[in-house]
Amino acid sequence: MTGHRQGRCLLVALVLAAAVACSSEEPREGGAPQSSGGGRAERSTGPKEYKGPGSGPYKVRTKSFTADDVGGRLGGGTIRYPAGGSRDHGVIAASPGLGADESMVEPYGGLLASHGFVLITFDTRTLEDTPAQRGRQLLHALDHVVEHGPAALRADPQRLGVLGHSMGGGGVLYAASRNPEIKAAVPLTPYSRTGDWPRVSAPTLVIGGSTDEIAAPSAHAEVFYKGLSGAEEKRYMELKGDHFVATPPDRLVAGQVVAWFKRFLDGDEKYDDDICPPPRDKRIVETRDTCPLG
Repeated sequence: MTGHRQGRCLLVALVLAAAVACSSEEPREGGAPQSSGGGRAERSTGPKEYKGPGSGPYKVRTKSFTADDVGGRLGGGTIRYPAGGSRDHGVIAASPGLGADESMVEPYGGLLASHGFVLITFDTRTLEDTPAQRGRQLLHALDHVVEHGPAALRADPQRLGVLGHSMGGGGVLYAASRNPEIKAAVPLTPYSRTGDWPRVSAPTLVIGGSTDEIAAPSAHAEVFYKGLSGAEEKRYMELKGDHFVATPPDRLVAGQVVAWFKRFLDGDEKYDDDICPPPRDKRIVETRDTCPLG
C-alpha cells in the first residue's frame, strides 16, 4: 500500500470512529445545511468525454450546481448526461462516503454517462453525514434530476438507480429500502450499522475489499448481501484490495457496474453474459449471486 493510500485509509478510519461514537444511524436532522465543498462555480455546459477504463459510446455533457440550487438538500455537485437528442435515459445518483467529497464517486459519473445514463454526483451536506442521511440525499438527488435538472427532459423517472462508496454505500441500501421505484443499486465497500435490508427489492451488486480495515466485509458487505432477502437478483463480489478497491473503478469494476445498470435499468438482456456466470479474474476473491437471472 502506498503512503498516500495508507494515509487516506487512516484518515477515514479516524473520522469514522469519531462519527460512530458521536452519532446514531437515524440522527435528528435540522438547522442550516453545511456544504462539504463550499460554493461551486458553474462550469460551462459543453461536451466532455470520459477517458477512463470501459468508457462508452456517448459524448457527455456536464452541468454543476450549488447547494442553493437544490434548496440546501445537498452540498452541490455535478449532473452528467449523454449528448444528443434521446429523451429516454435511466437516472443514477452517486454518493461519496464519510470524510470524502464528490470527487470520490465522480469517475462513475463520466463512466456511466458515457454508457447512456444521466448521472448526479454530489457533496453531502456535511462530511460526517450518516448512511441514513446520505440515503435521503440520494433520493433528493434523483428528484432534482428528473424534476429540475438540465437533463430533466432526457431522464426517465421510471428508471432510477443508486451508487455509493463506504457510508454512501450504506446510503444506497437505505435509499433503495425507502423507494421501491429504484431499479438497481450498487454499494461499494459499504458501511452501515444496519445489517438486514428486507425492504430492498432492487437488484443489488455489493462489492467488498478483502483487506478492508474500515468496513471489513465480514461485518459489512457480506452481511448486507445476506440481508437482502427481498432482492430477487443480487451479487456479492469480493476483490483483492482495501476500502478503496472500487474507487476509482478499474476495468473489472467498471465492466461489472456498467453491466449491472445496463441490465437492470435499461433492461438490456445482452448484458446477461457479462453478469452470469460471474467473470473469472485473479483479483476476485469470492463471488456469490443469484445466477442464472430470472
